[in-house]
Amino acid sequence: MVSIKPDRPIDRLTVAVMREIDALTHELELPYFVCGAMARDILLTHVHGINTGSETRDVDFGIAVSSWAQFENIKKRLVETGRFKPVDKVAQCLLYTLNDNAASYPVDIIPFRGVEQPPNTVAWPPDRGDVMNVIGYEEVLAAALKVEVEPGLVLSVISLPGIALLKLFAWADRGLKSSKDARDLAILFRHYTDAGNYDRVLAEMPDVLERLDYKIDLAGVRLLGRDVHNMAAAGTLDQIAQLTADDGRMEKLVTHLATQLRAYEFDDAISLAEDYLAQFKAGLSGS
Repeated sequence: MVSIKPDRPIDRLTVAVMREIDALTHELELPYFVCGAMARDILLTHVHGINTGSETRDVDFGIAVSSWAQFENIKKRLVETGRFKPVDKVAQCLLYTLNDNAASYPVDIIPFRGVEQPPNTVAWPPDRGDVMNVIGYEEVLAAALKVEVEPGLVLSVISLPGIALLKLFAWADRGLKSSKDARDLAILFRHYTDAGNYDRVLAEMPDVLERLDYKIDLAGVRLLGRDVHNMAAAGTLDQIAQLTADDGRMEKLVTHLATQLRAYEFDDAISLAEDYLAQFKAGLSGS
């Protein structure tokens, strides 16, 4: 278990949202994990003290359910508290607010397991026209971290390799419309070594580090790719291999990564993005 830094507390309303979901999922005995940008912020900013330059108030959860009826029951129970409101035409989204004058927090509840249809997708009722890819959800659930947010509240939070895995597929789905998933990947690439992995890079990748002229951030990205490889199931690895073998899509991903890397004031963001992606792909291959 890891804990957040006392000098890096999470916003109180965000904690209140997570406390409610945690309590309900425990009552219903449903496995879950905090995911998305909030998981990124919890681990990088609040656990490791890294200022990423990007923060969110959206809170996303992956919840393993047995049926759509169980998913609807979760939403119903939350709405009955009076603090959550449904969002029209967005089945997975609720808005959390303590009172009429307070800001609303978007909360996404993403169901998987019992509501999936091959191959690893969720098609939202009633018309099943809105389809979401949930590949990797079982793997990241199994590898989720226990994070003590405050005394008495321990959350299940997707790990950094888990975030990378889901963000890679999210980018594959939405990359033509948005670069935000690539932005999160770039943040992970930039900070993975400093997020508790410096000693691991030195101990586990000395040969790689030497070949990279001791550029430890690049070796850290290689380690991240390897950690994703070790987490993923065989079918997931096959889909990763198909995605990363597509040169056209990888060129687009480099462009999106470079957009975020320019925020760190790198002069040649494209070259750095290419180097990061090359190391990540090498790690993903298990090499």
